[in-house]
Amino acid sequence: MNPKYRQRDGEDLYEYGLRLIETKVEEKPDPEDLNWDDIVKATGMEYNSDSLRKAAAVTPYCGYAVAQYFKKKYAKQDDFQGNYIDELDCKIAEARKESKRLFDQRREFNKLVDKIGRIENLEDRLVESANSLNEFMPLGVNEVSPCFCDDSEAIVVFADWHYGMVTDNIWEKYDIRVCRSRVEHLVGSVIERLRLHQCRKLHVVLLGDMAHGAIHVSARVASEELVCNQIMQVSEIIAQAIDTMADEVQETIVHSTYGNHLRTIQNKNDSIHADNMERLIPWWLKQRLINRSDVSFPEAEYYEFLYFKVCGYGVCATHGDLDNVRNAGRTLNTLFVKKYGKSIDYVILADKHHKEEFEELGIESMVVRSLCGTDEYANSKRLYSTPGQLMMVFKPDIGADAYYQIKLG
Repeated sequence: MNPKYRQRDGEDLYEYGLRLIETKVEEKPDPEDLNWDDIVKATGMEYNSDSLRKAAAVTPYCGYAVAQYFKKKYAKQDDFQGNYIDELDCKIAEARKESKRLFDQRREFNKLVDKIGRIENLEDRLVESANSLNEFMPLGVNEVSPCFCDDSEAIVVFADWHYGMVTDNIWEKYDIRVCRSRVEHLVGSVIERLRLHQCRKLHVVLLGDMAHGAIHVSARVASEELVCNQIMQVSEIIAQAIDTMADEVQETIVHSTYGNHLRTIQNKNDSIHADNMERLIPWWLKQRLINRSDVSFPEAEYYEFLYFKVCGYGVCATHGDLDNVRNAGRTLNTLFVKKYGKSIDYVILADKHHKEEFEELGIESMVVRSLCGTDEYANSKRLYSTPGQLMMVFKPDIGADAYYQIKLG
């Protein structure tokens, strides 16, 4: 017998005999390598080789054929069970993935619901606080009836107050006391010019970053008030300023957008631009000035952009953190003409904290100074600018007839 047919390690005599019989029947090796006598001798069987050969004769019902039949049958069942188990594992895995996906969606939905709930609750609390304040410090009770001689309209821009910020450098000292003082000076200067031009209508444009917020560590360190307190305090200062200026004109319209310092998420790459606490300020203003029928708050229809007419001229205003003064006029005019069918004559931006102007294709674009002036970041970059705000006076058929860069430092 060929040595390759020897008994394997761990193989008992019965298993060894089955393997040799299967090899002899299926592979038909040369008799010199393996014959029936070799099998009998190797396995120690007690019957002769002819009996073994006949038992393994290839007929459907011989012992060998029956053994092979059930061997193959059980092998197929094992394959089926294995495939079934594999398929079942895949389905379980898919079910788990779908369950996880549903869990994540539900979690995000619950976060959104909680967030909406908090915002609505904050809005309700602001309204309640404003109504309570109206009881012992009402606004709009000393309305006057000024005399107008022409149809001029004015724009005054409130931008980059950064209420709550504290800074003290070679160029600038700023805190909430200085902020209030500058607003008082600003309101007085606006009133002088309203009377000078006898304006019938005043557009108050809130261009954002009215409070300092806490989007950076430096902002939190340089803040004198908590963010919620900043919003409530600056909202009240704005309300009183509007109330005072509204006494000088026949109609006051308040246009409001938001900046970037009061976004709810610090990382601007993860933040949704419109997810901004500054959008709460108009809620406070509406409730505080609810008794003034001459003050209105039109809804912003164009996302972060404000668009309104002044003496028939189209004005577009936005905070400016996403814009450049040199291409804003062309870009925004193209956008508004194509999407809304409205042309733009003037663009007003903020955010950059310095005065800048640019004209292209008859569109005047300008950047408004900040009320806060040079902060610590600007000082570290040697970026210096005089604090101030912008006022414009329009006349029919003329457009912007007077520009007042009201300096406040």
